[in-house]
Amino acid sequence: MIVSDLAIRRSSTVIVLLVLIVAVGVYAYIHLPRESAPEVIVPFVNVVTTYQGVAPEDMESLVTVPIERKLTGISGIKEIRSASVEGVSSVTIEFEPDTRIDDALQKVRDKVDLVKRDLPQEADQPMISEINLSELPIMLVALTSDLGLPIMSKVAKDLKDQIEAIKGVLSVQTIGDIEREIQIEVDPDRVARYGVSLADLASLARLENVNTPGGALDLGEAKFLMRTPGEFTTPDELTGLVVKQGESGVVYLRDIATVKDGFEDLTSKSRLNGKPSIVLAVSKRAGENIIVIADKVKELVAEARAKLPPGMDLVVTTDQSTMIRDMVSELQNHILSGLVLVVAIIPLFMGLSNAFFVALAIPVSMLMTFAAVYMSGVTLNMVVLFSLILALGRLVDDGIVVVDNIYRHMQSGMDRVSAAKRGASEVAWPVTTSTITTVAAFVPLFFWPGIMGSFMFYLPLTVAFALFSSLFFALVVNPTFASLFMRARPQKGPDMHSEAHPLMKRYGAMLRLSLRWRAVTVTLYVTILVVIIAAFMSTAKVEFMPDTEPQRAYIDIKCPEGSNLETSDELCKQVEALVQPFKDNIEYVITNVGSMGVDLEGGGGGASSTHLSRVTLKFPKLDECRIMPSEIVREVREKLAGISGAEIRVGKEQNGPPTGPPVNIEISGDDYSQLAALASEVRKTIRDVPSLVDLRDDYDKGKPEVRVIVDRQQAWRMGLNVVVRFPKSFRENLANVASMNLISLNGGPVPFSAVAKLEEGTGLGAVHRINRNRTVTVSADVEGKSGAEVLNDVKKTLANLSLPSGYTVAFTGENKEQEDTQDFLGKAFFVALLLIALVVVTQFNSILQTLIIMACVALSLGGVFLGLWIHRMPFGILMTGIGVISLAGVVVNNAIVLIDFINQRRDAGGPITEAIVEASITRFRPVVLTAITTILGLIPMALGVSFDFQHGKWSVGGESAQWWGSLAISVAYGLAFATMLTLVVIPTLYSLTESLKESWGRNAAAGTIPSPEAVTK
Repeated sequence: MIVSDLAIRRSSTVIVLLVLIVAVGVYAYIHLPRESAPEVIVPFVNVVTTYQGVAPEDMESLVTVPIERKLTGISGIKEIRSASVEGVSSVTIEFEPDTRIDDALQKVRDKVDLVKRDLPQEADQPMISEINLSELPIMLVALTSDLGLPIMSKVAKDLKDQIEAIKGVLSVQTIGDIEREIQIEVDPDRVARYGVSLADLASLARLENVNTPGGALDLGEAKFLMRTPGEFTTPDELTGLVVKQGESGVVYLRDIATVKDGFEDLTSKSRLNGKPSIVLAVSKRAGENIIVIADKVKELVAEARAKLPPGMDLVVTTDQSTMIRDMVSELQNHILSGLVLVVAIIPLFMGLSNAFFVALAIPVSMLMTFAAVYMSGVTLNMVVLFSLILALGRLVDDGIVVVDNIYRHMQSGMDRVSAAKRGASEVAWPVTTSTITTVAAFVPLFFWPGIMGSFMFYLPLTVAFALFSSLFFALVVNPTFASLFMRARPQKGPDMHSEAHPLMKRYGAMLRLSLRWRAVTVTLYVTILVVIIAAFMSTAKVEFMPDTEPQRAYIDIKCPEGSNLETSDELCKQVEALVQPFKDNIEYVITNVGSMGVDLEGGGGGASSTHLSRVTLKFPKLDECRIMPSEIVREVREKLAGISGAEIRVGKEQNGPPTGPPVNIEISGDDYSQLAALASEVRKTIRDVPSLVDLRDDYDKGKPEVRVIVDRQQAWRMGLNVVVRFPKSFRENLANVASMNLISLNGGPVPFSAVAKLEEGTGLGAVHRINRNRTVTVSADVEGKSGAEVLNDVKKTLANLSLPSGYTVAFTGENKEQEDTQDFLGKAFFVALLLIALVVVTQFNSILQTLIIMACVALSLGGVFLGLWIHRMPFGILMTGIGVISLAGVVVNNAIVLIDFINQRRDAGGPITEAIVEASITRFRPVVLTAITTILGLIPMALGVSFDFQHGKWSVGGESAQWWGSLAISVAYGLAFATMLTLVVIPTLYSLTESLKESWGRNAAAGTIPSPEAVTK
């Protein structure tokens, strides 16, 4: 081949190039930003509009509906969701995945500008923002103390300012702190007696609390700025404000009110392991290195901890950089363990020096891949690292074939240079074709739509980089090194290429027997394949994504609307008491009362209200757990069933891309009361479905409210313009409000009862809409079964649900993602087969030989099902699906090399059976060795067992093995099964088709059609 010949002639250039590759690869690996998950840009845009004091239904009609109506005309929209709550309208627009987020933002801005004139003038301007998952908090720092919130809040504020000054930090959010507040507490009786309006009081405070600029003044040769200081520095300065002047004298603020230097009313509380705390959530800017930022933050925290007052402490409760380091270390251990296994097996087949030439491909190819990943702007995340594990054993396959063929020619008497040129040229095209077919199998994954596709995009990208790097090494570096350093040692016994070798004797005898009984051989293997698939299907379970052990569990507590902070706190304390028996297996218990805590996953947390709370359980590392986190979650859920007075849900941290609950039922229609009734009926119907837990809906009944019914005509006649703010003691009794006097515009008193009346009732807490339809969502989690199984049971249970006209039910959430993923992977598998077939047809220019090679894909499916059955694993739509697709490109490689060599032997002349046997024996070693190396590279991940090279100990389990293990098992077993059958079935099929062609040709000339018996004999 021209490339190999040129490399051999310019060996010095190749060596220098190799040194440059290593240097660039090492630099790239050191400087690659580390992340746990890929940085996915989600095409979501959010429009938030505030209109203080407006009820949810009014927010819907006045703000949400007009905005939705305008946004509907934008092209590329996939879904519009909205939520209207008291005083706030939030509209979230999901665009199609191929939409650029900047374009989406601009389209939304243009439409919102047009709708502004239709919104109430009193409403605030709509705020438009993108939802960026990369800006979620990366660290949580808890400040704990018993010294009181005022002192803690001051320390937290100072620390917040220092952290935000670190380069790369986007923002720091504080939870549980308290703000200083100057409170003017008025006496309603004195206000009415002096005829002072509360609106005048508020305006007075704002107008007086300013510094007034006075311009510039030239004095001599200097220019001076003039200003009148007016900002209040102490509360006492407010008491002397004049609030009213008249014939009866001057009324000061101290005459009608008391001024206090205090703090705002508590709306939330935070605790860490039972101690009061303030949480600081640190977010980084997109594209910044998490590890660098986290190290600087931890360094700053350590310095601040040393200066804290006694009784105060700082604790880092969440640190993604630690998780990333652990994940990278774990995956690196899997890579190195697989590398050791691969390198250890090669000398047994090829000798030590040849093994060195082949094994060198792994580190060099990986360094080339790191360089390509770095230049592509991709981060080093778990998808990239697993892709390297998936490609690990495959990196030496091309080198094994090339080096083995060169070595064979040297053993036949050729010199190094001639053997290198001829050996590389003979297998160059089969090796290139096999690499292209493997990459072709991954090509459809580049077009995976949605968030899932954005998440998994880095798998085919990394695999393609790695495989093309290994191909370069095999065709350029390996021939060059072989021409310079390879030595062929005489064999003491028969070579494995020789039919005289004991192993080859057995293989040759079995192969000849199979070729003699071709129909029986093919039927036997097809039967084995069918039996395996049938056995697996009889007990098969299906899951969408792997169910892994969580690092966190969330206990969400939803009290009735209107519940105050104290009521929520009492329930949180009950939950904290229930988890105390597990304290030795829980690292931190983080309690947020009146808040859902910090949103770490882009889907949960973040909401604030006095009736909402969250208790977070942070588990230690998996290898330090004496009780598995999932077992603790199960037991905690059972214990919490005894707590009444609130809706309590126990959820686990979600790994991978967001998908929604496993059971998610959307009920849509016009009348919200009817939707509430339907949601209640659905809950009652499915609540006894086995394995269904934490059943809930998002129908918000609303909180108790007091409606002030104003007689507007009477109020207008009496000249009223009222803004009322009452002190707390006054607000606690509605009778005080009903009996109070108001002040008219002319200063006269007017009884409240003369112009208004009070009514008690309830209103909707929130109005949810999906694609402009009012929607109530019933959702649940599952335990003990896969989400797909439980959802099927739910669908059967709801089969007879009667819906009024105009109302619909849709199953979304994880189910929708699963259906979309299953549909795409099915199409991707079909396209991958077509692409592989196209490459093979181009190589061999034969339809029949292409069909023979493609039979390997069917054979590999038997291995996949066998591996899942042995390990009692369900068929994973995501992981097993990707495994089957990747297998399609891998298993054909050995068949390509084998059939290519059979064709070469047939071209040299001789009987077809002898050509098949000789070629199969000659290619036995590279075929088996390439399969073994690929399998060995996956074994640490498949079994979850590797050696921790940093700490010098064995590591069992681990988070990444739980996530990727089923994929590794699918590929390893599928390849092992297909390889065993490839060595026998492929030569048999080749012989069978050639006999069919010959018989067809002879009988066609004679005008007859051959019988099947004549062909198979």
